[in-house]
Amino acid sequence: MKRLFCIAASCLLAVAATAQTLVTTPIMGFLTLNLQAGTNFMGFALLPSMELQAVVNISPGDRTHVFVQGAPQVALTDNQFNPGALPSHTIEIVSAGTGLGFTSAIVDTLATGNEIVLADAIPAGVLDGATIKIWKLWTLADAFGADNSAGLTGGQTPETADLIQLPNGSGFDEFFYSTGGAQGIGWRQVGQGTANQASVPLEFSGGIAIRARSPKSIVIVGQIKPGKTMITLQTGNNFVANLCPVNASGDTPSTEGRTLGNSGLQAGLTGGIASTQADLVLIWNGQGYSQYYYSTGGLPGQGWRRIGGGVTDQSGVALPDGAYIIFRRGAPVQIQVNQGNF
Repeated sequence: MKRLFCIAASCLLAVAATAQTLVTTPIMGFLTLNLQAGTNFMGFALLPSMELQAVVNISPGDRTHVFVQGAPQVALTDNQFNPGALPSHTIEIVSAGTGLGFTSAIVDTLATGNEIVLADAIPAGVLDGATIKIWKLWTLADAFGADNSAGLTGGQTPETADLIQLPNGSGFDEFFYSTGGAQGIGWRQVGQGTANQASVPLEFSGGIAIRARSPKSIVIVGQIKPGKTMITLQTGNNFVANLCPVNASGDTPSTEGRTLGNSGLQAGLTGGIASTQADLVLIWNGQGYSQYYYSTGGLPGQGWRRIGGGVTDQSGVALPDGAYIIFRRGAPVQIQVNQGNF
């Protein structure tokens, strides 16, 4: 998968309570996803759009409630960032500190008080006056086109179509573009009949899989999310997207591309003197998974190691363009990853 990006000329504006305008120039780009026949692990380093950057205060009694400063210049409307039953937007903390990169889906928007309600509580270290960004989430229709304009193979049954596989915690929900027949025309979920699935969101920072019937290339256009991102790891397997927009390997490697060594993963994952004690990073190698862990000492020495690779330093191993798996041995945890500065 080759990634290219360019600087956009337009700016997004938001006004703080001090009447100072926050101005950012979004970095626009596109991804070419080169799918091979079979299963492809994907992650989007681009998001559809950043819709607001502003300063907020946090409710002292319930940290899932924040209040956007800057009224009347910034005036939210009811359900602005939650127009339907499914999540459509996420909030990101971009102020420096322990909460940098925290994200949470938005579950309600209230015009009264310029209030936003989140699915998850803002971390305790984030104070009033923090700066946020609000990002639109990808949906199946946004990413691949309401009419499948991206060019995935459609079909009247899932057995003949490309399948988009979204992790659900215990396996995958599978979606395909139906070209007619008993299930009609449009995005459908396997086993869910004719229900329209076009607005199903793709998880922020989450990886997906596409089972392609034949090789093909599709193009995704969007904005780059710079800086660090906090992700939540559940016990067991977690599909994680590589949000860096450039590659650390391949035809056009960049020093900003993410590797095991510069990703920041070692700060949040559990290490150990043996792989059986440590969280694992699993990277698809075309035939199976190469498994890596952070060794804290002992016979393997200290640093990134590959199971079966002895004491050889693996810090330069590139994270894949799309997605990878983190196997978490312990309790759920939030970790902060670094996708570079753009």
